[in-house]
Amino acid sequence: MNIPVINGTINPDEWVKQVQTTCIINNIRQERDILKLCKLNIDSSITVPGECNNLNDLVKALKAHPTFSIYKDGIKHKLDQMKFEGGEGGDTTAFLAEFRSHCDKAEIDNPQEIKNRLLRTYSSNEFFENEFSKRVIGVTSIDEIYKLYSEVISDSSKVIKYGPEFLIAIKHLATGKYLSSCEINYETGSQRQVLFADEKILDENAWWYLTCEAPDPQKRDFQKDKVLYDDKIYLTHNKTKAKISFSNFYMAPATGHLEYVEEVWTETNDYTLRSQNVTFKIEDNNEHRNDRNDTKPLKSSDIKKKLVDMMKEMKGICVTACVFT
Repeated sequence: MNIPVINGTINPDEWVKQVQTTCIINNIRQERDILKLCKLNIDSSITVPGECNNLNDLVKALKAHPTFSIYKDGIKHKLDQMKFEGGEGGDTTAFLAEFRSHCDKAEIDNPQEIKNRLLRTYSSNEFFENEFSKRVIGVTSIDEIYKLYSEVISDSSKVIKYGPEFLIAIKHLATGKYLSSCEINYETGSQRQVLFADEKILDENAWWYLTCEAPDPQKRDFQKDKVLYDDKIYLTHNKTKAKISFSNFYMAPATGHLEYVEEVWTETNDYTLRSQNVTFKIEDNNEHRNDRNDTKPLKSSDIKKKLVDMMKEMKGICVTACVFT
């Protein structure tokens, strides 16, 4: 039977559990017998009072010894050195498991201290620093704090960014088809580049990227390349470099519906826009241009359905918007 020796390099609680496990495997179950084995396996540099009559008393005595304070300081130093370096594709589960284990060993159970230490592990990422700081305000549950850390790391991979380096596809949920365009123009109406819902398989006609014609001067440096709620955004077709616009005077070739929408923007709080988490507002440019009460909030699925249901020219799909360069 191999009983581990405690010499100041392990948390007493953890050490007693290891001894108990070894004893159970060897059919030693009486606490007095386990206590005797524990006392026989304490390093000679550690002295404990002789009146320890149970395992709880022994653990308390070991924690009162200076070696335990030294041990906890060493664990805290390890925590100070921990950095989440996996980026958006990092192993958050393994990182948090190690971080939480160190906190338990060093007996760090203050929610605010845990928040502060977690914040320092990825302070190089301004998006994380901003989001995590906001989400943990008022949170006192340690489990919830770790959960929020994981969610913010996950969200960082869903952030929608401006520019052709970050391509997006817009899917019509009801049909599974993708918003697309190509170098074919309408024969009537605006005679500009067509917009349609293509097949259910992504191809080069279905990739878009976002641009912002009037960036918000209030954005912080780390926000400038990210799409935030309240940004006025433009969809640019990646292959042809054309931008979506909605005419307010041309009729759709097949349906005869008036093309009336010109601008699309997002609006809610000042959080960063994430994929599959988008709410749009549409402004009617025909009247009340500056009256925000006349705007109509739509979910992303609603606007995709609107784009598809309003138009019909190619492949039996409704088409009423035009694309211009």
